[in-house]
Amino acid sequence: MSPFGPPWKLGVIGAVAVIAGIALLLVDWTIAQLAAFVAMLLIARGALHLTTTSFDGVTGALGTLQGAVEAGAGVLLLAWPHPTLLVLTVLVGAIVVVQATVDGTIVGATRREHRHRTARLGADVLQVVLGVALIARLSGTVHAAGLIIGIVAIVAGGVEIVTALSWRRAPRPFPAL
Repeated sequence: MSPFGPPWKLGVIGAVAVIAGIALLLVDWTIAQLAAFVAMLLIARGALHLTTTSFDGVTGALGTLQGAVEAGAGVLLLAWPHPTLLVLTVLVGAIVVVQATVDGTIVGATRREHRHRTARLGADVLQVVLGVALIARLSGTVHAAGLIIGIVAIVAGGVEIVTALSWRRAPRPFPAL
């Protein structure tokens, strides 16, 4: 069962990420603009995760933790006096690597509960690779960092949308008597 209540809530969170990812790909950012936009994206996703999570069980706890980390990272980026490209890429890269690793571990451990587990594991591996690329500063420029972060946002949002759609189409259990 989804820790986010009705599947449409997770779909909305995914749609926010996909739209932001497209914006990250299309705009030529300065470091200040990129840091502010990514900070607002992290705060928005964190707030959406926190307000939609059911807080039940391990998945609810992980959803809450994910929301708190995203919102906290966004606030940190906004509060930093002049965020550098290094600060932005290491912070976002670390969040991406940790979240993808945790999600991949959960999907691997509970594979029977996930319809699209192979695609989801593939998306997690892709996110880890992109996160490591950000941390290793393979991007080198603000434009390249924006592209990588945009791809990460689109992949993460796409996974959330597909997950929401698969939960929506899942057969409903019979109510207990």
